[in-house]
Amino acid sequence: MRDIKTRKADVLAALERQGDLWLSTADPAGRPHLIPVSAWWDGTHLVIATTGASRTAQNMKTNRPVRVAGGSPSDAIMIDADVVERSAVEESPELAGGFSGAVGWDPREVGRGWFFFRLRPTRIQAYRGYDELEGRDVMRAASWLA
Repeated sequence: MRDIKTRKADVLAALERQGDLWLSTADPAGRPHLIPVSAWWDGTHLVIATTGASRTAQNMKTNRPVRVAGGSPSDAIMIDADVVERSAVEESPELAGGFSGAVGWDPREVGRGWFFFRLRPTRIQAYRGYDELEGRDVMRAASWLA
């Protein structure tokens, strides 16, 4: 079983690989919506891109809390986060450069109407199977525990 410092290091390494994650949002009635997203970890926030007309974007406009998941059941990372910024990709060259450099595609080249969403993690859990369920929090109240 990993200690909290090792779990945090493993989470940061996974986030820095700039992988694809699952993003869950909820509409005003609380109905969940789940999509795959590419995410850029800028060292503090996760940055994702989606179309402004999408159900996901609409959900994040009205309900700022989201959940992001990565890994597999045998090596999971669960991130509760708040949407702290929304910006059109055309008006965000710095975000666009960082995002495209990290994830390998540029939403400005896909079409119009795309937005970046900056997500601030508030709780992060990391566990490898059932043996690590206890002590799985590595971040609480937006503060690292190690």
